Amino acid sequence: MTISTAPQLRQTYQLWTRFSMPVDGGTRDAIAVPGYVASQLNSAYTILVTSMVMNLWCILFAIAFFYMLNRDQHHRIYTSLWNKRASLTDSLFEVLQPTETGHWRQRWIYPVLLVIFACWVAQNVVSIIVPPYIIVANAAPVNPAAILARPNTDTSSGKQLPPSALAELFSLEAPSALRAAGGAQVASVNTESKVSAEVTTLGTTKDGETIERIDYGYNVSGADLGLQKFPTLLLEVVGACTTEYGWLISSSNASGYTNDTYAKFGDPSLGTISLNIFDGTAPIAFFYSGPTPPGAPGNTTWAAFISSVDRVSYTQGTDPLYNTGSSVKAGLAGTGYAVKPRRPVLSCWQTDTWRYNGLSSTIIGLNSTALPGLDLSPGMQLILARYLGQPRIVSIGRQLGLSALLSSTNSIGDIFNAGSSSAFSDLRRLVLAAYIATANTLTDLTLYPGDVPDRNSSAGNLAVDESGGVKPGVAEFVVWSADITTLSVKAITIIPILAFILWLLALSLLRWSPLRIVNALDAAVLHKYLVDDYGARPNRTGTWHQRGNGMDLESKGGHPAESNSEHAAEGLKRLVTDEVKEAPREGD
Repeated sequence: MTISTAPQLRQTYQLWTRFSMPVDGGTRDAIAVPGYVASQLNSAYTILVTSMVMNLWCILFAIAFFYMLNRDQHHRIYTSLWNKRASLTDSLFEVLQPTETGHWRQRWIYPVLLVIFACWVAQNVVSIIVPPYIIVANAAPVNPAAILARPNTDTSSGKQLPPSALAELFSLEAPSALRAAGGAQVASVNTESKVSAEVTTLGTTKDGETIERIDYGYNVSGADLGLQKFPTLLLEVVGACTTEYGWLISSSNASGYTNDTYAKFGDPSLGTISLNIFDGTAPIAFFYSGPTPPGAPGNTTWAAFISSVDRVSYTQGTDPLYNTGSSVKAGLAGTGYAVKPRRPVLSCWQTDTWRYNGLSSTIIGLNSTALPGLDLSPGMQLILARYLGQPRIVSIGRQLGLSALLSSTNSIGDIFNAGSSSAFSDLRRLVLAAYIATANTLTDLTLYPGDVPDRNSSAGNLAVDESGGVKPGVAEFVVWSADITTLSVKAITIIPILAFILWLLALSLLRWSPLRIVNALDAAVLHKYLVDDYGARPNRTGTWHQRGNGMDLESKGGHPAESNSEHAAEGLKRLVTDEVKEAPREGD
């Protein structure tokens, strides 16, 4: 998943469109909807899941009571439980709050209570757990019109862009680097765990300077990039940096300040660079891509020249890049330390390996020939090569400028904290920012301003063909936003179907199967029987007042009026109590 602090504008993605949602290990058939719609659906599906459990409970009740009725076993609690089957809470209270004495002395009450309680727990747990399964993520397919992949070379000649075009390109891409650095600064533990960095002391120089190697690495999957069709594509980045002292050509103080001159990659023919305090008040880094080692596809070299010499600090530094001595500006705000001359360079290498279905390739081999089954469109291959063809850490370092080093972000004017600064902390932050920027590669293509010149021209946008249309396959990725909710098509389909099937099964069993005899326990059926057959009416005391043969069942003195009424009373008693044996009928 992308790690971005920039809001995803509404016009950069598509809603109500079915698509393949990339997840770890595969894809999910999904549809993206607004967040408020997902909240409403989640509530609706909670009701559906509750109805599923209710219908299942109804079927179980019907089977149990069918068995009891066939065995001529009757109890008034059967009637009550059957009429409260829509509410497990009411059923539970019915067992827990008996109205007759001797209730708890009946052994069958306890397994019934256990079953009802288990079903009540299951209904509530299922209603909480199942509905969220309809939500997959917070992503939607990108709007093709929002994609802008600016070329870094002249598309017609293949040569480097003129300085004005490079300046414009830098201003467009710097915000994404700043977002990545900000994300690295406040990264969660989960994000930090995606990056490995380890420092090892290799020894010392003849002058007693420490030689360190910092190994780093991270992996970015197709799902992290947002690729809809190839979420298992994997980019493995492995690299290391060593504090290199041998590239120093000279160190002089003839002009009143230290000027250290280095050969790029140890070869003066590749150019030189001089570092001094006039590079910036705080430490600053300069990043260069180096020559590609022969016979090492995917392996690149790069270097970082850290200008920290003569920067003053309140604290003493011992790290190779920030080793301090007595301050040349001892009177500056009371500082007592300054970085020594002849600081080492970070000489680095990095290998980028792309893996798919157990095979590996380089950035130039992201096709079905090198990686069978990987059918990335030529347009997508071109965009990935444009942004990930070189170590991302180098482009991030260049775009961050004065903010590239953690030591410089903690400085106060001309003073920085040498005691807490180190090559390891600087590089680890850069690696984390590079990981975030790599994962954000495709998402960042949608975050440029809408009024960029040549946006719809193939000369200014690698995602657009010569006719001005979006190239096939370029838009096959997703973007993330808190305003989006991704729903699983399978889940939002299966849950209503299961709910309907259970409802239909309960209806069929209670209407057209032998189980329908349990409907005799329905309150409506009992009420009709009492009224039609016995002329019973509920009175003000909460009991039934019965009339037999048109005459009061009971006289004002409370004695039976006639034998036919006694017979009716006896029948009513058998109907609503727990007597098992049939009472003798008078007059037979």
